[in-house]
Amino acid sequence: MKIIGVAASPRKNKSTRFLLEQCLDAIKNASEASKNGIEVELIDLAPLEIQGCIACDACKKGVLCSQDDGFQSIIPKLADPEVVGIIMATPVYMGCMTSRAKAFIDRTVLFRRNGFLFKNKLGGVIAVGGSRNGGQELTVQAVHAAMMIHDMIIVGDGDHFGGAAWANHPDGYEADTTGIATARNLGIRMGEVAATLRG
Repeated sequence: MKIIGVAASPRKNKSTRFLLEQCLDAIKNASEASKNGIEVELIDLAPLEIQGCIACDACKKGVLCSQDDGFQSIIPKLADPEVVGIIMATPVYMGCMTSRAKAFIDRTVLFRRNGFLFKNKLGGVIAVGGSRNGGQELTVQAVHAAMMIHDMIIVGDGDHFGGAAWANHPDGYEADTTGIATARNLGIRMGEVAATLRG
């Protein structure tokens, strides 16, 4: 079993990736995950050029895309039958997800068009805002909506919609213990639910 984390920030090695790493680390260290052999993998979109979907319909002919860009390298990773869950981490831009996150999500339509390949996979979301209450919940719900279109099973952090962190914490995002706790709790819940479904 594998859970993939997707960092959808255009900036490398900043708060969004840090929170996602905290989440994936919690999965690896959770007893349920280790007992059930759950692996994790992080896909960072920052160095990749990913264009938006152009509705060319090439993906109606198979698990493929006509656009020759960074998304091509991700298709085999997401198509791996061992993948049981996907966690999307995105900064909050203008009250919602980044354009990079939206482009990635739109391009995943090829998995829907080829037999709903994400159906019954777990979906979790982390949003990192510029302020403590900077649109994180709305952003998480927007990504949840796309996951529901894939017929995925939505997982929260056990108390909230998902991970919600503060990039501009006065002591730095590494000191946002509240946000880090939500990200780690999301990872623990993803591991627990994955183990239960595969039980």
